[in-house]
Amino acid sequence: MKEIYDWVPWFRVLAGKIVEGGRVDLIRKARQVEWKGENPALLQYGDEGIDPFSFFYFLASKNTTNQRESVYNSVGDVFEIQNRPDRYFFPVPKFNMLFHNGTVFHSDLLWRLFSQVAQDARTVDGKDFQEVLKIPNVGVAKLTQTLFLINAEYYLPIDETTKVIPDLPSDIEKRIKDDGYGKYQHILDMLKGTFPECRPCEINMFLWLQQRGKGIKADSKFFQVSTQAYGEENLDHWDNFRKNSYVYTGGPGSKRSWEEGGNYPLTRPTPGDIILVRTGVKSGRAIGIVYRNDYAEAEGINENSAIHVLWINKLKKELFGQTERSGFNEAGLKTYSAFEKAKYYKPSFNLIKSWTANSHGNDSEHEINVPKPEVDTLKSPLNQILYGPPGTGKTWNAANYALAIIEGKSLDELQSEDDKEVKQRFDELKRDGQIAMVTFHQNFTYEDFIEGIRPVLKDDKSGDVRYELFPGVFKEIAERAHDNRQKKYILIIDEINRGNIAKIFGELITLLEPSKRLRQADETTVTLPYSKKNFGVPDNLYIIGTMNTADRSIALLDTALRRRFEFIEMLPDSSHDGIGTDIEGVNCRELLAAMNKRIHFLLDREHQIGHTYFMGVKDMDSLAKTFRNKIIPLLQEYFYDNWEKIDLVFNNNVFVQKIPAPEDLGKSNLVDDTRGVYELLPVKNDKWKDPKSYQAIYEEKQGEADKTEQAT
Repeated sequence: MKEIYDWVPWFRVLAGKIVEGGRVDLIRKARQVEWKGENPALLQYGDEGIDPFSFFYFLASKNTTNQRESVYNSVGDVFEIQNRPDRYFFPVPKFNMLFHNGTVFHSDLLWRLFSQVAQDARTVDGKDFQEVLKIPNVGVAKLTQTLFLINAEYYLPIDETTKVIPDLPSDIEKRIKDDGYGKYQHILDMLKGTFPECRPCEINMFLWLQQRGKGIKADSKFFQVSTQAYGEENLDHWDNFRKNSYVYTGGPGSKRSWEEGGNYPLTRPTPGDIILVRTGVKSGRAIGIVYRNDYAEAEGINENSAIHVLWINKLKKELFGQTERSGFNEAGLKTYSAFEKAKYYKPSFNLIKSWTANSHGNDSEHEINVPKPEVDTLKSPLNQILYGPPGTGKTWNAANYALAIIEGKSLDELQSEDDKEVKQRFDELKRDGQIAMVTFHQNFTYEDFIEGIRPVLKDDKSGDVRYELFPGVFKEIAERAHDNRQKKYILIIDEINRGNIAKIFGELITLLEPSKRLRQADETTVTLPYSKKNFGVPDNLYIIGTMNTADRSIALLDTALRRRFEFIEMLPDSSHDGIGTDIEGVNCRELLAAMNKRIHFLLDREHQIGHTYFMGVKDMDSLAKTFRNKIIPLLQEYFYDNWEKIDLVFNNNVFVQKIPAPEDLGKSNLVDDTRGVYELLPVKNDKWKDPKSYQAIYEEKQGEADKTEQAT
């Protein structure tokens, strides 16, 4: 990524040529440049209007897509500057581009300060600095941005970008304007101390990204790399890392990286992740933020790829303890602590933590994604089933469980994030093939799940049929997991209890056991009956099933499956935040809790009503529809149309009405006086949208007289 700073020496050379040529030469050459557009502002005020500060700032304004190439090429030609860069990363002014107002000029002052800045920053006259700040339309941001353009090895802009630094006074520009160059120098020293050994151009680039939300985030992860990872004669690669602002590692298959499917997760770091660079296991070398990852993009894994970083700390200091020894990996707690507790790296970690807190709205409860001990992140069950009554969010939670396993997070961390962002990441992993989903049903077979032979029409017009071998969803994801061992893969099986387990898994049910997975102590493989290939289940493939207990009890589940899976019960949560407590006076949380309490005793705990049934209820209309179209049909299924029990669940409110025998039947012996006949309240009856009808379910039971009065 060296190219993003190539503009710095180019501007330094330009500044030197302007000082060397002097005033007359700058005026002549400024008129030779092919500026885009008619009557450029720099040339509108005669020779007096062409000073070096105005020239530099006006040139910076041409750093736009439709002007950059032609204007900068022309400047390079006019001033005879070679090796023009392809990228220019600096503030782009949009107005007030000149250091005068068109009537009053300050050429002598501007030339004097420009010469000092361009040649030796330490000889700047503070009085000249403060006098330039007094020029109309020249503020601290404009002046310091131009100083940065002239000499980005020494100066930093003090503008909106700089203000992302925590603890920097909000009125810093006013303080510099009041106190002058000494205050600016003090701020520069403070910022350079915050980013040890980093050049101002590196600091500004990082702050620019951070200010736009493209830097460190709450979900940023830590990775570590050794400068001595073998692959190129066991050399120390720090000089390359430092000069080119990137990291890489060596290994079999190429000079600079492991082959696909190797041990180093080079494709995993994404922009905003943090790279801890070390030499050996006791010496820290640098901290960088990922800017671009060649391995994960079009370049892929090859000897020219690298992970490009923005340095925030380049001190070589002893660490607090030892790190892990891997050439490159996601940093474990041991490596993280060795850096974080080291005196000279702690300020960088304080910055990182402050930015991650800011990404959560300055909520101090949210902390950086600190690496967890390996024993915690690796012990997610390989096989687990989420089970519970309908509507308890089993399928939704299966997606969260899958994402937590892949990202190495806890469920609490995921649930604190935005649901849309979580779903987006889940969908991306599905598209990439790292997560797969399937639903079991009565007709689902081994051929659908593992592999089978299917008929296919030939391409010609004969109508003949040929037969091809097709892999099932389980075999496909197992092979992907086997080919890419550094990643975790997830297969979600919805409604796992509705399929015939023995028929679907066949002989592979044994291979699901953790101890019989590939690379484990009792590794076991089988020969598949159709393809005759040897097959085993990799140890980086996780299976998450969901099971509706209203369909089948765990006690009735296939014994082989029960023994190989861990079961996580998911019961209704009547206190869920998504359930309203005041729907026109109806507390849906109390409503759900009351009904489930009765169902528990009238039937069992496995046939309760899930909380998701109430999460879309926003008004009385939607509450009425939920009861008529979802709750009542569910209870009919639960109680086999025993309306007397359904009426008890509703606390004998008005929804279920007992109908007396017609008078014309008289006292016929054919009429069973003990048998109750019930019907639902008519759909158009106003009681469906009366809050009192629902309050009666969870409030103290009313008398029969009251109930009769309500129904009339």
